[in-house]
Amino acid sequence: MVQTSTAESDSPTNIPRRRKRLPFPGITELLWVLIGVGLMVGATLFHLEVPDRFPQTFDFSHWPPSMQWDWQPMYRFSFQTAAVFLSACMGGPVAGGLTQIAYLALGLYGFPVFMDGGSLDYLARPAIGYLLGFIPAAIITGQWAFQESERANLLRLLTGAWAGLGIIHLCGLVGLVLRFGFSQGWTTAAYQYSVLPLPGQILGLFLAVGMSFLMRKLLLT
Repeated sequence: MVQTSTAESDSPTNIPRRRKRLPFPGITELLWVLIGVGLMVGATLFHLEVPDRFPQTFDFSHWPPSMQWDWQPMYRFSFQTAAVFLSACMGGPVAGGLTQIAYLALGLYGFPVFMDGGSLDYLARPAIGYLLGFIPAAIITGQWAFQESERANLLRLLTGAWAGLGIIHLCGLVGLVLRFGFSQGWTTAAYQYSVLPLPGQILGLFLAVGMSFLMRKLLLT
């Protein structure tokens, strides 16, 4: 009977390669931070506009019927939260969290990387809670994305992204409470920052999860 030695069984080749989870980034994490910051800036500055409602006018006086599109007012959204999920699902919790810290630092320093520019004045804006929520959201999303193994798992990616989206809105709503209390101002702000952007954020969530799942499959992770 041949017995495998303890030294052989504990050799580095038999240890599964895992994404770094301690808050000490390696080269891979730092590369993903650079990529993630670029994704955040690009996704924030890129906007899509769609009608905010679809009671469009149909004209049945002739065949085929025609439809009149009313494009005013527009529903405008970016893929900012999608970039949060994509960077976390690809880079893991450490890279995801550091990406958001770097992104917020750039914006608060004055670089125009937020939706309406960037400066320390953002700390006094109602939406600051949502922006700060990017950090724990990215960490939780990345933790779920690499839970148990580095192999891409669609269910874990979706679960992490949905948890991240919930954390962003929870932090944002808490920030609105601290600013407005439970007044009419809070209701208006919650509708503006949580309800109106939600359809676009859900669309971005599915796109980010799908892209990260395919890319990780292609990268054999």
